[in-house]
Amino acid sequence: MAEGGKTPYDVFRKMILPQLTAALGKEPTFTNVTDFLLADDLITEQQLDSIKSKSNLSDQKRGSEVAHRLREKIRNHDDPAKCLLQICDIFEDEDVGSEVLKKHGATMRSKIEETPKASRSDPIKAQPTVPVSSGTTAVSSRFRSVSNRLENAISSCLTGVVGKLYAPGLISLDLKDEMINSHDIPSKKASKLVSELQRTLNNDKHPETFLNDVCKVLKEVGEKPITDIANELGTTAASPVSCPEEISKRNLGIEDVETVTTVLNKALFGATKWVDLGLKLGLLMPRLNVIGEGGGDAYKHLRVTIEAWLEGEDNVTSRTWQTLIDAVEGTGDRAAAERIPKKLKTLYNITL
Repeated sequence: MAEGGKTPYDVFRKMILPQLTAALGKEPTFTNVTDFLLADDLITEQQLDSIKSKSNLSDQKRGSEVAHRLREKIRNHDDPAKCLLQICDIFEDEDVGSEVLKKHGATMRSKIEETPKASRSDPIKAQPTVPVSSGTTAVSSRFRSVSNRLENAISSCLTGVVGKLYAPGLISLDLKDEMINSHDIPSKKASKLVSELQRTLNNDKHPETFLNDVCKVLKEVGEKPITDIANELGTTAASPVSCPEEISKRNLGIEDVETVTTVLNKALFGATKWVDLGLKLGLLMPRLNVIGEGGGDAYKHLRVTIEAWLEGEDNVTSRTWQTLIDAVEGTGDRAAAERIPKKLKTLYNITL
């Protein structure tokens, strides 16, 4: 149990310390983090504009403003634990580039994932248990099938394994310290480490990606028994996309709308540029006018625009990932265009 079964709201509130808020409010971290928060609907444009409009704010005070919005988001969220884990994902993201936020994100993640399900929601709202998807179950079972062998293999080189897993944020700082400083015998610590990896895998939004990251790190240890296990897991690891090589080349269809919109959001493409993107993809202005008149915000308009593109409307001639990348760059957002291949690889194991 995490510190007496504290709620996600309590876990985050306890982490709002001067070091965190100062890092959160300092550029370029402030812009990087808030871009991700906007993309994941964890903060609104109005809230962000309100923060930016307050002149002469110190880094710490500006960071405190963001932290306050996030704290209230967690309090009012239908699934506070999921909300906090989303925030942890952002804090630990390489594109944010803050070691302070990465450390705090890992600490919060470890605390919330140690909390029993009955205690993970805010006491204001009791939430039903979210079922584990069949994809997560399959990946979890695959990892569990090699857990005993993995424990035996890593027990003789535990310090090296722990260091490799911690560097990319696959385990928390607290777990790393426990593995290094605990007086338990190596086999017992190895068992605890594998169990924690199993728990993280079960709770991860993209379990296949997490498993692939773990396998990559295990191979870097350079011990043949560990490498053999990692190769065994890697050759059977399933991607969320059934045929990544095929989907990277073929025309996309309407069944890919969730994948496309997720990648655009994670690549930090600005939804307000939906009209420019639609034109670059081959849609005509009359259709885009209808989309704009249909109500909703920029994110809804962007999604409908992508749906029209995937259905081959108007002058659309190509519906590949490269077409999307070129169109995004054509809107002037070269940075987002450059992020798309990376996000495709990270989220769906698609290599262009």
